[in-house]
Amino acid sequence: MKHANELEGVTIIKKLDDIPALKEKLISIYETKSHQDVSRYSLLLAEHVMTLTGMPRNGTIDACFSVSHAWQEGTAKFQEARQIAFALHRLAREETDPVYVLVYRTLGQIAATPHVKRHALIASEYAVKLVNRMLPRDIKKVREMREMQIALMESV
Repeated sequence: MKHANELEGVTIIKKLDDIPALKEKLISIYETKSHQDVSRYSLLLAEHVMTLTGMPRNGTIDACFSVSHAWQEGTAKFQEARQIAFALHRLAREETDPVYVLVYRTLGQIAATPHVKRHALIASEYAVKLVNRMLPRDIKKVREMREMQIALMESV
C-alpha cells in the first residue's frame, strides 16, 4: 500500500491521537501534488502553527520561511534548507517549553521539505501532536487540524 510507504519509518511520532481517515485523505491529496506544491503547503502549515501557538519568531524561524521561499523560486539549494532544519531541531533540543519544542520540530520538518517532499507529511504529524499536547484528548481540535491540513493541501 503506497500510503503506508510514504510514512514508513516515521516512528518518532508516537501515541498520536488522530483520525486515520482524515490522515489517509491528506496523504492521498499529497500524492497528487508536486514537490513545489507540497513546499507551499508546508509554509502555509507553518504560518498556521505559529498563529495557533503564538510563538514569537526568531532569526532561525525567519530563515525557515526565507529559505523555503527561495527554494521555490529556484534561488536556494536544498542543502541550505537542510542546514536550517538542523538548526531548528537543535533549538528543539534546547527548548524547555514542550509546546515550543513541538513547534520547532514541526518547523524543522517544514524546512527540510525542499530536501525531501515527504517531510511535509511528517510536519503534518507534528502539528497534530502539537494539538494533542495543547489540548489533550480533544478529538474535535484534532479533526479541525486535519481538515485544515486537507484544505491547505488542496489549495496548492
